[in-house]
Amino acid sequence: MSYSRLECTVLSLLLAACGAPQLVTVPAGPRPVGATPVKVDYPPPPAKIEEIRISQKSGGSCVWRDGYWDWVGARWEWQDGRAVLPVKGCLYAEGKLSWTADSLSFYRPAWYPDQTLKPAPKSCVEIACLPPVVGNEGTQPR
Repeated sequence: MSYSRLECTVLSLLLAACGAPQLVTVPAGPRPVGATPVKVDYPPPPAKIEEIRISQKSGGSCVWRDGYWDWVGARWEWQDGRAVLPVKGCLYAEGKLSWTADSLSFYRPAWYPDQTLKPAPKSCVEIACLPPVVGNEGTQPR
């Protein structure tokens, strides 16, 4: 049985209105003016599709940080998305490619202090909610 686009939209709205779980993502913000890019040789591949794993036991304190391609050495390497605890006063800036006349630069995704807060936090470190999954079996490291 297939559903029309209208039927899918109506069903989605009903689920949202009835309190269906919604994905909460990291608090996003601008990159600081002094952020330093990395020169890259070519753009990254398309983003990967990820399974979103957030434990219900976190009491809603965990948010999702998407995975991204990072420039490692002379190639792109995928960094998995994960559930994190947002640090109060910190914002996340997504990765960004910047083209100039003679080069391609990449600003890595990173956490930055929210400069609109007084005082702003001195540093922002990502804190994972769940240990990383090892292998395809979903086993945890010992």
